[in-house]
Amino acid sequence: MRRTSPRTDRGRLLQGRRDDGQASILLIFGMVIALLSLTVLFVRVGAANDQRSQAQTAADAAALAAVGALRDHAARQLADGVFPMPRYDEEIARDRAEAYARENGAVLTDIQASDNVMGRSGNIVRVEVRGALCQKELEPDGSRDWNDIVCDGEDDSGSTAVGNASAIAIIEMGSGCGRQDMELTCDGASVDDVDQASGYFDVYLIDRVGEYAFDPNSVFGGGAIVDCADLGRLDPAMCATHKVLNDEFPGFYISAGGYRDEGTSDHGYGQAVDYMMADLGGVPTPEMDATALQVIDFLIQNHRELEVKGIIYNYRIWNPAKDAVGPWSSVSRPAGERGSNTQNHVDHVHLSVGPPPFR
Repeated sequence: MRRTSPRTDRGRLLQGRRDDGQASILLIFGMVIALLSLTVLFVRVGAANDQRSQAQTAADAAALAAVGALRDHAARQLADGVFPMPRYDEEIARDRAEAYARENGAVLTDIQASDNVMGRSGNIVRVEVRGALCQKELEPDGSRDWNDIVCDGEDDSGSTAVGNASAIAIIEMGSGCGRQDMELTCDGASVDDVDQASGYFDVYLIDRVGEYAFDPNSVFGGGAIVDCADLGRLDPAMCATHKVLNDEFPGFYISAGGYRDEGTSDHGYGQAVDYMMADLGGVPTPEMDATALQVIDFLIQNHRELEVKGIIYNYRIWNPAKDAVGPWSSVSRPAGERGSNTQNHVDHVHLSVGPPPFR
């Protein structure tokens, strides 16, 4: 029988061991690559989540800043003795939102205003932002690490931009402000300065926009006495009656709204003015309600001379073409439910003046 040499057997054993070792090394190498890939993936996902979180922070800050601009204007009105009407100013709100978004590493991409008072105030602001920090892709030659954050939000060509977010904020006036004996007070006292006035407004984040898009064509004048020029394109007859009311009942309203682009209403024809007896969406005090009824009775008694063609207040309506002349409580009719204090004319007296029809 032929015997193999010990050297040959040892060579075969060594060769077998070398094959097993190579397989083990390849396996380990593959596992290391896989682990590195997973690590890179997890870090990338974590970085993306961080950027989205940062974008949301920027969106929140931008929305609050936008309505904060409304608060600043309203606080100045209140400190000047003018009943405040927080009203959206796109240029100011956008500038403020852009600045705060940029300070928080994002770029403002959209801003919109809405409200629940037929588009008159725009006290609810929604913003959208895009994260300004983004990741440059890893260069194959290793010249750039993927952690190299270089984007500024304006020139992100060739980058992976992540982190889009939106936020909605609202400004509301706290209760306790109104007119007492025609003097504007808050919590029974006059307001002396802007810082004090700011404390009567609440600014906070909410989760939904308003029912109506803001209408920049609606014209509101603040204060107890509002001139026709501050109410938009009023019809001469409407302006004349407005002046009579200012003379007969100085300071009876807290603000007034005139023309707005609304073809189905007398407002769109310059033949209507809304006299606010409470803040938008609010309820008049008993004193303001009594004043409203006094003014309305005057308008009904003098409707021919003043060319009054319709009045709506607090769920009720009066039209001289259909209704008798007399006290409001006796001659007015139910106007029906319309959905909110503003639509139901709880917070204001709607007066239409001019030739029929009553719209």
